[in-house]
Amino acid sequence: MTLRRWRLQTRLIVLAGLVLLLVGAGIGTASWLSVRGSLMADLDSQLTSMTSHARSGDGPGAGPGTSGNPGTSGGGDDSAAAVDSALRYLFQPGVGDGALVVVDSGGGGEGLIAEAGLARPRALSAEAIDALLEVEPEGTESAHESVRVPGFGAYRVVAFHDGGTTTVYGVPQGSVDSALERTAWTTAFVVLIGVIATAALMAVIIHRQLRDLRDVARTAREVTDLELSAGKPELALRVPADLAVPGTEVGDVGASVNRMLDHVGSALEERYRGTEQMRRFVADASHELRTPIATIRGWADLTRPYRDDLPAEVTTSLGKIDSGAMRMSSLVDDLLLLARLEAGRQPTREDTVDVSSLLVELVEDAHVVNPDHAISLDVPPEALEVRGAADQVRRVVSIVLTNACVHTPPGTRVHVEALAARKPVSGQLPSDVVAIRISDDGGGIPPEIRDRVFDRFVRGDPSRARQDGAKGGSSGLGLSIAAGLVELMRGGISMSSTDAGTSFELRLPAA
Repeated sequence: MTLRRWRLQTRLIVLAGLVLLLVGAGIGTASWLSVRGSLMADLDSQLTSMTSHARSGDGPGAGPGTSGNPGTSGGGDDSAAAVDSALRYLFQPGVGDGALVVVDSGGGGEGLIAEAGLARPRALSAEAIDALLEVEPEGTESAHESVRVPGFGAYRVVAFHDGGTTTVYGVPQGSVDSALERTAWTTAFVVLIGVIATAALMAVIIHRQLRDLRDVARTAREVTDLELSAGKPELALRVPADLAVPGTEVGDVGASVNRMLDHVGSALEERYRGTEQMRRFVADASHELRTPIATIRGWADLTRPYRDDLPAEVTTSLGKIDSGAMRMSSLVDDLLLLARLEAGRQPTREDTVDVSSLLVELVEDAHVVNPDHAISLDVPPEALEVRGAADQVRRVVSIVLTNACVHTPPGTRVHVEALAARKPVSGQLPSDVVAIRISDDGGGIPPEIRDRVFDRFVRGDPSRARQDGAKGGSSGLGLSIAAGLVELMRGGISMSSTDAGTSFELRLPAA
């Protein structure tokens, strides 16, 4: 997961923590380096002072076998003089336990180390001597170096080259390393505690500072929860005025959200006014058209007794006028019913409707009208009753059943079944619902219109020529009317369709 996908508050806290961690690590490293430099400077100063006294001969004698002159020894040779000088270094005041010296006059190095409780220094191992002699002197004196001596740990050493003799002096560095290790752990702990405490404090501060932005987001979420798809839009929600003052980031966002809501509200109001005007126009036009259509049908009916005496062309024309008037009357009635449903002015009754007998009647009628379809019915032995108006329930079932027969090819099997909620259909149903399923094995509804089959004027094949008679062409209003009537009866309607067929399910409240 990328950082951009995290919440803004989380991102700010994480970034602040990383910055604090980097700053703390930098401060801790600088502190450790400062302490190390100070401790190493003290150690180097101590080593310089002791080697200076040893080489100048100002220090006291080292013990048995030594004299006050670093160049003279009991044996009288140069090697013994070098060893005496080394002993002078080891036994001078201030030299602590573990100080060592190595002398190499060309015939093999000798090394001594001072240890507490011993009267004389102890000889170093050959491995330790070789490690110390690897320190390269420069001129008469080399820079101080840190060397790990096998068997003795880390040492701070300095090497001198006098004639043919190389002398290496060293003091133990273990105390300094221990102090640096403690300093490192202490610094790391303090930095970590500081980062955690500061990050927690910043989390609280950031949480408080983002409170205004959360209020703006809450307003946006409340707007998205509003039902704005139907009815008169109510978009009165706005970001509070104190959070919509331009000049700050939150103020700019709040002001932009309010301007957007103003535009959306205006657009919804305009859409609602247009929809209301269209609904009123459809209702008024449908109402006004009913009278002239009834007049046309009436005059056409008056000619029926005389049609046998008229020429064939006139008889055919009158039949077309009669058929067209009937179709126009049906379409006008559908439009008027839709307008009333959308306006909420269509009344309904709370009667008890016997769904079983209603389905038997409608399936029998469908057999007569659609003899080329195999229509089957499956209802339980007990009566199924729903609450609603009988004519509205009849019309809803008739619309769906007629669509299943009209829009499928001959030979299609259409199955009608009704079930109580205790025998669920298409998932869990409420306990007070009767489900009516009408399915077919036709070619299915085209995928491009499956999501809007309940909209007005939606037809599977807009170019299909309208037919006359009982199986006339579709106007695209039937399923819209069915959905409106089912909703009016506090029920539900759903559709599922594949290339293997289509299934509609009506859910009506049980009586």
